[in-house]
Amino acid sequence: MPKKVIFSKEIVFNKAFEMFEKQGLDVITARNLGKELKASPAPIYSNYSSIDELKEELITVAKNRFMEYIKRPFTDLEYLNIGMGICVFARENKELFRSIFLREQSFTDIIRRFRDSVKAEIEKDERFTGLPVEFKDELLLDCWIFAHGYSTLIATGFVEPTDEEIKERLMAGAGTILYKRLGELKKR
Repeated sequence: MPKKVIFSKEIVFNKAFEMFEKQGLDVITARNLGKELKASPAPIYSNYSSIDELKEELITVAKNRFMEYIKRPFTDLEYLNIGMGICVFARENKELFRSIFLREQSFTDIIRRFRDSVKAEIEKDERFTGLPVEFKDELLLDCWIFAHGYSTLIATGFVEPTDEEIKERLMAGAGTILYKRLGELKKR
């Protein structure tokens, strides 16, 4: 008779996600996860075909959680909502933010998805119609650098802003960036 499964898939996943948040994705091995569960690696393999399958599920859940934040309607300005989303995500998911953006190299896809989402918003915004692609790309990079930097300060506890303070800081930063970029565009 096969051995009875002691740990459900949910228990294994939740412990792995906890490890992922606190220590990063690289620490997740069958041996380390088994140790955290106070068991052998067997429960992992009774729920997942491989540790890579578990890691893919962890990454998918983290990406989806992040994308939910950048799609929230914090304001009536779509473009601002994206920046607010990353900052609020950093505030409400400090450990996960640090694990994704400050520790792991396997999350280039989530950064691409963020960038693509912002590009799509720029394309929908009438204020950017007719501007050169290069200008929009430079603006996007500048805004990403600002929002990511601010989010990093939030996630590391350096600042603890309210939603309103995040909005004000992003509007001031984005305004400065846009003003500078438009000035450069006029000089061309």
